[in-house]
Amino acid sequence: MTLRLVASGDGDALALRDHLVPLIRTRGAIEIQRDAVRVVTWRPGDWGFEHWTPFNDLQPGEASSPGYRQALKRQHTEPDLPYGLDVWLSGTRVLSVLWADDGSFHVAAFSRGPWEDDALAL
Repeated sequence: MTLRLVASGDGDALALRDHLVPLIRTRGAIEIQRDAVRVVTWRPGDWGFEHWTPFNDLQPGEASSPGYRQALKRQHTEPDLPYGLDVWLSGTRVLSVLWADDGSFHVAAFSRGPWEDDALAL
């Protein structure tokens, strides 16, 4: 059995992510869509939201074989966290979360405060 340490705010950070990502996807605009990343941003008032996802267009000369892609994935020593969310309020980053389809995640930054309730009210 693998033991994973969880910070006490991780659940709250993930709840904010789960609330905000659908809003960003429906109300935001694609800002970047090239290489391996698609970034959607939404900037209502003093807020700044950036959500990125993998964008998987094949590059010229890149192998399209699923087996090849899986082999490359197994070469990484840590799991890839291809999805991300940054939340900014009045120019200060208050939340940064990275995650993957398999449920793994990393809360890179989380400044607790009254902004959390305001974000959940959006």
